[in-house]
Amino acid sequence: MARFIPANSECREFSSAAVVAYCYDSKQGPAYVAYKGRKGKPARCFAFVSEDHRDKHLSTYVEVETNNENFKRSRRETGHGLIAGEIVYAVWGYEQTNVDFFEVVRVSTARSAVIRRIESNTVEDKPGSMTGYATPKPGQFVAVAKEETRRANGFQRLHGGKSSLGDLQKWNGKPCRVTWYG
Repeated sequence: MARFIPANSECREFSSAAVVAYCYDSKQGPAYVAYKGRKGKPARCFAFVSEDHRDKHLSTYVEVETNNENFKRSRRETGHGLIAGEIVYAVWGYEQTNVDFFEVVRVSTARSAVIRRIESNTVEDKPGSMTGYATPKPGQFVAVAKEETRRANGFQRLHGGKSSLGDLQKWNGKPCRVTWYG
């Protein structure tokens, strides 16, 4: 989709917010059309009664988008803070609760870690209740599990990737609740 760039418009670029705005005079008064990133669809398109109102509205939008970009940048740069030997886990499931445990085999960088799935021990609450708690067995790797590199998704968190259906977070040492049926 090609961007709409009004005739006789003034281009204003805000690189810290990843915004490009085109300010122009429309039939309704001073206006602007703003695009975010490389998108072809306008993020904002407004007309105002005066240029002051337009500029104030545009500066507010740019400020919000700058804050959003700064937050995304800081989140991307945050390391996971994990060390080799620590346990991470993912809780997932539909109509039942499953828990997968992984051990950090080595830390490649501050933004990535190599993990491998480990065995877990499940203790049932009462016989036939189909509920219980799972705890990991550190160092006891699943026989068919391979080492996988995962990127950080915040402090003490990793992206789950193909082997897990959720993000991985550091295990707090408490047994995790599980349920099953059949």
